[in-house]
Amino acid sequence: MASTNSSRQSAASSTHRAPAGDKFCLMLYGSVPTACFVIGYTAHRRDAMENRILKAIPSRELRVISSQLKPVMLAKGAVLYEAGERIAELYLPEDAIVSYLSGTVNGETIEVGVVGNEGIVGIAGLLGEATAFRAVVQIPGHAFSLKRDLLRKEFRRHEGLHRVLLQYTNALVVQLAQTAVCNKFHSVEERFCRWLLMAHDRAPSDILPMTQESVARVLGSRRASVSVVAASFQKKGAIRYSRGMIRILDRKHLEAGSCECYEIITEAHLKLDA
Repeated sequence: MASTNSSRQSAASSTHRAPAGDKFCLMLYGSVPTACFVIGYTAHRRDAMENRILKAIPSRELRVISSQLKPVMLAKGAVLYEAGERIAELYLPEDAIVSYLSGTVNGETIEVGVVGNEGIVGIAGLLGEATAFRAVVQIPGHAFSLKRDLLRKEFRRHEGLHRVLLQYTNALVVQLAQTAVCNKFHSVEERFCRWLLMAHDRAPSDILPMTQESVARVLGSRRASVSVVAASFQKKGAIRYSRGMIRILDRKHLEAGSCECYEIITEAHLKLDA
């Protein structure tokens, strides 16, 4: 597996770990710092976090893992895991979005799940050694990385952490199952709306850095079909598409065009916040 890791595109970039109490600043595309975190035992204040798993973990248990959270930048198109690969590192997205992809021996792929600030990429590592899916960054952004072995140990020791992670795992199973139903039975238009709504829920703004081609890939559809659907919703004033960016203008049109899968998946994940 070492050869796979060395030949693969770097999935996450970060600067060197700062001494406890120092500030750690992430750089986006070489610009000014976009986020700063304090590294140390009291690191990563809950109110500064966007990841809903971290927000849901009881404070005392969050402090146990807080010093081990490593801020990283996830680059667009980066492969975090290949299917069947051993999971050593888990990722908790802040504003990045990661797709779980499943495929055929002929190289065809389709998205079976998506993870953003509601979840953890690589949660399967708590139950086994490897992941069943390829994990690819669809929308770049910030995340925290955490050693799988550490989280697995604390998962067994702390009731609150155990409860939160099981709730998320259940929500992810609902999403995987409902996405399979959606991919089989629903139209390109319905799936297009569902995906944009889910991405919008997890994104920090109304702008999604996605091309029609990349949306077509995650939906397992022809680009021409997605282009027709996108043009229709642009004409309705629901979205605006230009230069590889999709801007959400009116969610109501997308919600009306989506299937029931969006509500089912969203409801499952909302239980984390209860």
